[in-house]
Amino acid sequence: MENKRKNKRFRVVCIILVVLLAFRMVDFGLSEWTDLIAYKDAVRDDTKWEKIVEKINGNSQFTTEDYEVVLSQTGLGKPAFDSLVSQGRTDKIEEYREYFLMDKDYYCYREGVFACHESIQDGNGEFVDNPPFADIRNGDILVTLSIHSLGWRHGHAAIVTDAEKGVCVQAVMVGAKSNYGYVNTWKDFPMVALLRVKDENEETAQEIASFAESKLMGLPYSLFSGIITGRDSEKIPFATQCAHLVWYAYYHFGIDISPQGGRIITPYDFLKSEKLEVVQVYGSILEV
Repeated sequence: MENKRKNKRFRVVCIILVVLLAFRMVDFGLSEWTDLIAYKDAVRDDTKWEKIVEKINGNSQFTTEDYEVVLSQTGLGKPAFDSLVSQGRTDKIEEYREYFLMDKDYYCYREGVFACHESIQDGNGEFVDNPPFADIRNGDILVTLSIHSLGWRHGHAAIVTDAEKGVCVQAVMVGAKSNYGYVNTWKDFPMVALLRVKDENEETAQEIASFAESKLMGLPYSLFSGIITGRDSEKIPFATQCAHLVWYAYYHFGIDISPQGGRIITPYDFLKSEKLEVVQVYGSILEV
């Protein structure tokens, strides 16, 4: 009888080990696949860039095509680029360009059972951080796709509530309530974007940031936020997740930043929203 119990326990342990091994192999394969299609090196184009520099030095007007070149060569969106140009910071623009075009790799590590996070490495395998954002304001939206599970780049999102101190509000994971975070912790993501509502004035952005701090802190995390609660702009949700928190902060003020108006909101949706514009990006986040 005792031998039968031991054999049964042994079989159970073997089955668990086989399942875990199979899970790790599938997870590894899917991670390699999503990395392969997500990371694309920026292509240096000195000819086009020289024309941009000529326009900067000549105080010329920039076209839509010019801003597309700037984004592809520096990661700077129109707001950040215009801000640096108005300050006469051509040197800073060049620094951002050299970093954006620099050969970089990434290191993938597991955090929890499913989630994989990625950090930046240079050509020598040393860990590096992205430079600080060129232009960051209260109400801006942080998005990364450098977090994935089983091949799905669900990423993460947060809303900046104190740009001067580098503070944001975010919902991180199941079991934790929405709380403060720090912009500096976003500097080691290989793929990250800073977004801003188009033509939004700073007063409205400040109101939205203050609302996120006063009403959306301390909410339980739920992957189903928005699906059950619906789209009531006046009813504070009883639970949230990272993208839902950011979306609701704006939706409460009559600004729907979800691209399709659906109940399911993801960080990836913000990258496709026509209501938002790119302030700055690192990596190939816009090409995923």
